[in-house]
Amino acid sequence: MSVILEAVNLTKDYGTKRALNRVNFSLEVGKIIGLLGSNGSGKTTFLKIAAGILQPTDGKVTVCGLDVGAETKKIVSYLPER
Repeated sequence: MSVILEAVNLTKDYGTKRALNRVNFSLEVGKIIGLLGSNGSGKTTFLKIAAGILQPTDGKVTVCGLDVGAETKKIVSYLPER
């Protein structure tokens, strides 16, 4: 199957606080996943990076084989609760 979303060594720091630490995974077409974790575990940070709202400190995310950017913003959206 083809990969629709992939994170490779994804890291995000907020000053001295590390929200994501070398996250690696891929999501194949037709699969559904859930992001589970306690408050502050990096779920929203990951989603914002995948949507192109935040820039990673290191590593990268690709959507349909494209680096997150103007083209991927056409197919990925993020709707916060508030």
